[in-house]
Amino acid sequence: MKILFTILLGLTMTACIHSEEADLVVHNARIHSMDEGNTSYQAMAIRDGRIVELGPEQQILNRYGSKKHFDAAGRTIYPGFIDGHCHFLGYGLNEQKLDLQGVKGMGEMMERVEAYAEAHPEKNWIIGRGWDQNLWPMQVYPDNAELDRRFPDRPVLLQRVDGHAALVNDAALREAGLDVHAPIAGGQALMKDGRFTGILLDNAVSVFQRIFDDTDEATKRKALLTAQADCFAVGLTMVCDAGLDVGSIELIRTMQKEGALKMRIYAMVADSPENLAHFEEHGPIEEERLTVRSVKVYADGALGSRGALLKAPYSDQAHHHGLQLASVDHFREVARWCDAHGFQMNTHCIGDSANKLLLGIYGEVLGGPNDKRWRIEHAQVLAPEERPKFAAYSIIPSVQPTHATSDGPWAPDRLGPDRIVYAYAYEELRKAMGMLALGTDFPVEGIDPLQTFRSAVYRVDAKGEPTGGYHPENALSPMDALRGMTIWNAIASFAEHEVGSLEVGKHADFVVLDGDLLKLDQETSGKVRVKATFVNGEQVSD
Repeated sequence: MKILFTILLGLTMTACIHSEEADLVVHNARIHSMDEGNTSYQAMAIRDGRIVELGPEQQILNRYGSKKHFDAAGRTIYPGFIDGHCHFLGYGLNEQKLDLQGVKGMGEMMERVEAYAEAHPEKNWIIGRGWDQNLWPMQVYPDNAELDRRFPDRPVLLQRVDGHAALVNDAALREAGLDVHAPIAGGQALMKDGRFTGILLDNAVSVFQRIFDDTDEATKRKALLTAQADCFAVGLTMVCDAGLDVGSIELIRTMQKEGALKMRIYAMVADSPENLAHFEEHGPIEEERLTVRSVKVYADGALGSRGALLKAPYSDQAHHHGLQLASVDHFREVARWCDAHGFQMNTHCIGDSANKLLLGIYGEVLGGPNDKRWRIEHAQVLAPEERPKFAAYSIIPSVQPTHATSDGPWAPDRLGPDRIVYAYAYEELRKAMGMLALGTDFPVEGIDPLQTFRSAVYRVDAKGEPTGGYHPENALSPMDALRGMTIWNAIASFAEHEVGSLEVGKHADFVVLDGDLLKLDQETSGKVRVKATFVNGEQVSD
């Protein structure tokens, strides 16, 4: 009788083990779900790219049979990181340009240009990006006299790190058909003693955009795959690309259908009549890995190139207020178009004047609380009296914490002591709206979301500077920084039901770290590294 009972008990226990099948079981982990209560788990089961259950280690291992297991070895798992504002395609294209990051002056920049020109005789244009005069001893713009002397016939375009300024030679002007002596709406060609210095600002640089838009398909494909590999390596599983033309969006769509491009992309349509006409006819795109339902608009330029639109003049340039890149009528027209066609409006606003202007226009069109989730991108210099408008009109501030730590050494010179206290005020913005979308703006800043976390929480750069943090009163809590990199970014992109947290039914997008950001201090969090990245339960980086 005892033997029969033992056999029956064994059969019953066997029936309870592996009663369900999964494609992947992840276990031996510390899983931060980032759900409403940030419930923690030890294991999860994944089937058809989605999470089917999370729970204790043995519960999941006993219930689910799977050919694939991922032993996290006690490491920490978060939802896949989302970059709320970046230039995904632009990053990949930049990898094929002349890299000017870190040059210490015009002399070193010319050395790199000449080396690149010699190595690439087949290229008509010499295009580079990354210089920053704020890092040079004299902190003054370069001049194109030497470029013209060495390259009288070969066009050269060297973009500043933020893309809002560029140094060009006369050959580039001839190729683009740009008359620097004629007025340029929303742009500027800098002169000295009646001579063009070679520096173009904002819309004057945009004249050259066709060079990038007309890039051949093979180049764009390579750029997208390069960007994807680098993003997966740092734990990004979704990006919000801030400003793409229809052709680039359709190529992304094609590559995703081919299976070559696995990154989730929330694409903001670049503000142009052609792009808006296309989506007015065809409507938004909402597919598993691609969403297109927003328009990227530029209100002003960048603070580093003195293009940000300020109420009062720059503290380091008398009588100069920056640049407004389009008319008030244009901003209203785009806002009404977005409202009529169900598109989100996402506007680049750096200066306090630009922020005030667009918040006012948003308020006119939106009228009050809503679920349209319009965004102010950067919200960098924003007077305290403007902050209540975010909640009043349900506007999401989309900020990039690394801007605060990289701009910190020179921003006080631009703004002066009174304005600097309400610049990069991320905690105040979080309190104003209850959430923030966090990004990097790469390639303007580095691609690493872990540096986003450190800049948001400790207000320091990758070197741990400045000591004590940049205006630490506006630091975010570790939990809010992680929300801003995951679920809040998902909400800002209408994706919260699919990604942003690890919950049953959602896509199995997650990142494995060798440390728990919620339990570490500034020094130890700086040593945390990504060990693996998964999209739809597929390991895409290790």
